[in-house]
Amino acid sequence: AGKIVVCKRGVIARVDKSKAVLEAGGVGMVMYNDPDSSLNADFHYVPTVHVNRADGLAIKAYAATTGATATINQSTIVYNAAAPFTASFSSRGPVNGAGGDLLKPDVMAPGQDILAAVSPSIAGRNFDLLSGTSMSSPHVAGLAALLMDLHPSWSPMAVKSALMTTGTDVLDGGTPPAAENNPVLIFRQGAGHVAPNSAADPGLVYNSGFNDWLAFLCGQVPGLVNPASCTALQGAPFNLSTNASDANLASIAIGDMAGLQTVKRRVTNVSGGPLTVNASVTGMAGITTVVTPSSLTLAAGETKSFTVSFTRTTAALGTYTGGQLRWTGGDYVVRSPIVVRPVALAAPAEVSGTAAGISYNVITGYAGTLNFGARGLVPATTQAANVAQDPDQNFSPTVTEGTFKVDIVVPAGTALLRAGTDESAVANPGTDLDVYIYRGTTLVALAADGDSNELATLANPTAATYTVYVHGFDTAGASTDFTLFSWLLGTADAGNMIVPGPATATVGGTVPVNLSFSGLTAGTWYLGQVTYNDGVNPLGTTIVSVR
Repeated sequence: AGKIVVCKRGVIARVDKSKAVLEAGGVGMVMYNDPDSSLNADFHYVPTVHVNRADGLAIKAYAATTGATATINQSTIVYNAAAPFTASFSSRGPVNGAGGDLLKPDVMAPGQDILAAVSPSIAGRNFDLLSGTSMSSPHVAGLAALLMDLHPSWSPMAVKSALMTTGTDVLDGGTPPAAENNPVLIFRQGAGHVAPNSAADPGLVYNSGFNDWLAFLCGQVPGLVNPASCTALQGAPFNLSTNASDANLASIAIGDMAGLQTVKRRVTNVSGGPLTVNASVTGMAGITTVVTPSSLTLAAGETKSFTVSFTRTTAALGTYTGGQLRWTGGDYVVRSPIVVRPVALAAPAEVSGTAAGISYNVITGYAGTLNFGARGLVPATTQAANVAQDPDQNFSPTVTEGTFKVDIVVPAGTALLRAGTDESAVANPGTDLDVYIYRGTTLVALAADGDSNELATLANPTAATYTVYVHGFDTAGASTDFTLFSWLLGTADAGNMIVPGPATATVGGTVPVNLSFSGLTAGTWYLGQVTYNDGVNPLGTTIVSVR
């Protein structure tokens, strides 16, 4: 009672500590980090000072002395701190989706200790200090609403482009290289921290619409879009690419550049008058970058296309290189971030087909010999099962209701563990089952989208017992019968998949791969891998699924 209490951060929520001090009659709190962590602005229940570890331990030691006193005074806010920085909890790229051929994040926005309106369910207040996506997203949404009010004819993608190309760098990029060309910075901020006044007049925008994203889906999920539509989108008058790196975004990302690659973009003049701009590229050490054409002259509202070609010279393989593309002209500087990861071999992560054979292409990023190897094929282990509808649809490995589980013992030397469901082997039409794989209490793989075609895969698993959970998110009834498929793929060649012999590799060259199969049992689902090497070094693998 009547005391200022020193509290160590951790275990329970920060503001719950000051509430406990209030309930005990305390008049103030000093909260300290141990170990060092962020210093947070919170609405506390008593006057509170939040300090770092060293200061906190010193205060705690002083508080233990005879006659120690303390006072918390009203402070004056001093606006002299450098900003912005990336919050410690902020997600960072690269993104695994689309093979790294999209840059994420797109932009940064204020999201640390933001004072804003909140639901009264949060401590009964109408305003509070919150951090995270719950703050940065409404910042961007609000800016987008203002930009669309200012420019009613702009599409959402034009708005996104304007926010990206006018972004500014955060301050934690590190050198070398120069911060804006450092992939570490780019994977923190994307195109940069939003600058709304500049976004109101960006000069050029990278616009895209329904057909662009339909073409993107054609390349990402074969069979999802009608093949005839995909063919039509790639021909005149659309001439759209299905390669994710060609998505008309205000950023460029290539997750697996084998030697060389050219990407396509188009820009629209939104300056209100004629505009001539010239291209320049910074960064991209060890990669020759050429923009064609290097100058664009656009009438008001006109759209023109250009390409950016990348050729690896000395850039390290398997490591991202960063840079920036600028279009400069008049009063405008239109900036787009670039991240490229050169690789020795660009091969699909997975191919699927029938016993009649599978054909695909790989691209080589070196000169020499490309060798192929086979793992498997191995047949699926199947188990008939039933899962009930989960009443709250929230999966937890500790809750048995609405979940089916089975243990799988994985031996040493396993190359792939895969387990999951297929809609063809689920009794109730329209179900949505999800699959999770745990090693002990650790989630190591999952497959969870809006259907029951769910295959969770773990590469090079540690020898251990794994638990596979099938969650009844929506069983289209009280429960549904289904078949659980699982595979343990080792490194041995089972002799039932014939891979090509050695092929000649050239920089940027395309090598066709034709797989044939023998001795497969009809109606059985098989799994295998094709391995690649240059005679000395392993270059990657492709999963092979045969039904």
